[in-house]
Amino acid sequence: MIASLLVLVALAGQPATSDDGPVETAPKERTVDQDALPGLDEKTVEIPPAAKPTDEKKTAPAAAAARSLTVEQKTIVQGETLQVVLGQRALFHLDAKGRPVLDKVEEGQLAAAHPPGVVTETFEPPPAGQIAAALDGSAEARATILKVWNETEQALDYGAIALIMRRGKVTPEPAPICAVAPKSVRTETWPRPVVAVGLLRFKSSATTKACK
Repeated sequence: MIASLLVLVALAGQPATSDDGPVETAPKERTVDQDALPGLDEKTVEIPPAAKPTDEKKTAPAAAAARSLTVEQKTIVQGETLQVVLGQRALFHLDAKGRPVLDKVEEGQLAAAHPPGVVTETFEPPPAGQIAAALDGSAEARATILKVWNETEQALDYGAIALIMRRGKVTPEPAPICAVAPKSVRTETWPRPVVAVGLLRFKSSATTKACK
């Protein structure tokens, strides 16, 4: 658990890239002590609205539900938002209204979040019909990785809010992501010390939309 704290501190101390945004889209066996995640102290942070609401009457209820997120030191569903903390994977499915239902939380590491050959991938593909999202990062890679498995028969689109550690405070910022094709995996690489990510506005469709 001390190890996870050191990772976050090291990530936060890395020099910023020329782009000061939280993220940038690109193509195991550590136990995480949730008490060691700095900044995640059950505070409430504001969630930015969707970039292009298509119908205010239809999107208003969802926007109101996702307006803020009470950041806790665990992977959890709050209303229509799934929060995944560093070092964990959420296995979930969507209900009839497209809201995430958390089925299981696992701890582990992503090989892509570490230098080549250093870490063995912890997670296996989720069962058929389920979705999974894992967050991991390392100071050596100078990045945080979000990996999403979509074991459903439809493409999955969603929004993401990266909770970034900056000077000891958690700052929420929109994170550009790509939709995940059915029966496939998508990895997002973010050059920032992300302590947690809020996934929201899930939508299933017959086709995969272009990256945001």
